[in-house]
Amino acid sequence: MNIIGIDVSQGKSHATLISKEAEKVTFKFEHNKSGFQILNSYIKSDTVIIFETTGVYSAQLTAYLKSKKVRFYELNPLEAKLRMASLRRNKTDKNDSFKLALLGATQLSEIKNHCNKQSTSLYDSLRILSLRYRQLIKCRTRIINFLRSGLEITFPELNQIFKNAYAVLALQMFRMSCHPDFLVGLTLKEMTNRVYQAVNKRIHKDVIQNYCAQVWLTAKNSYPAVPADSLEVEIISEYCDEIENYNKEIAYIQNKLIKTAASLDNFKFISSIPGAGQLNSALLLGFAGDISRFDNYKQLNVFLGLDLNRYQSGKY
Repeated sequence: MNIIGIDVSQGKSHATLISKEAEKVTFKFEHNKSGFQILNSYIKSDTVIIFETTGVYSAQLTAYLKSKKVRFYELNPLEAKLRMASLRRNKTDKNDSFKLALLGATQLSEIKNHCNKQSTSLYDSLRILSLRYRQLIKCRTRIINFLRSGLEITFPELNQIFKNAYAVLALQMFRMSCHPDFLVGLTLKEMTNRVYQAVNKRIHKDVIQNYCAQVWLTAKNSYPAVPADSLEVEIISEYCDEIENYNKEIAYIQNKLIKTAASLDNFKFISSIPGAGQLNSALLLGFAGDISRFDNYKQLNVFLGLDLNRYQSGKY
């Protein structure tokens, strides 16, 4: 059996082949058609390829190996690191490809049970949607952090009153009352009615009145760092618009995620567990794929990086 260990990086990879005769061959290839032809020249019918999952960087390699029906195993990066740490250190190695190949030659049976096993194509769309959902959440969080920084200058107490900065009520309050001077001469009743009309009556008026009372009272003692006509106020309004747009796109992707997963038997089973929820169940299947391909829960845990084996001596 020939083992090829591949150290994947952006746009290219380093590889080491360990043949049946224990011959060691190193080579490089780029992640394009001509580069994959170089890789293919080292592949035989009994070749096994091992590499670490590196997100988008390893996606092209995975797609190529699948199309060629080559036997390969993707290792969770943490799992690979722990396993390679048990190997004898060789300072002449320029990359980890040799160690990955050596793992295949010495620990293949264990790797089979602890690798990122491939899911079927039915889950590909679900995975893309899950990645998009996570990306949108990160982008929205970044804008929320900018928004909160701005509020610390114009009306810092709002950050304490509104814990959920992307909620409909919070965003409307930020637009209308991001500076305490905006509330001067305004009664609590008038403020409540304005906000109530602005949120299209989607929130109970008692809830709105409670928040308005907190903001109205706090404004009397607030000391902003900038005047009400500061450009910072305009920027805060723009942040609110950005967050609102992200909310709409996140809601759309979330709905599509659940609809896509709803046809899967695994989704129906997982979402029936109390506390699991439809969104969490869809995301789990999006990132883990078809969980029925795992022989036991330990393999799933390792795949997700939740419960890795540890290699150490001593009590601690």
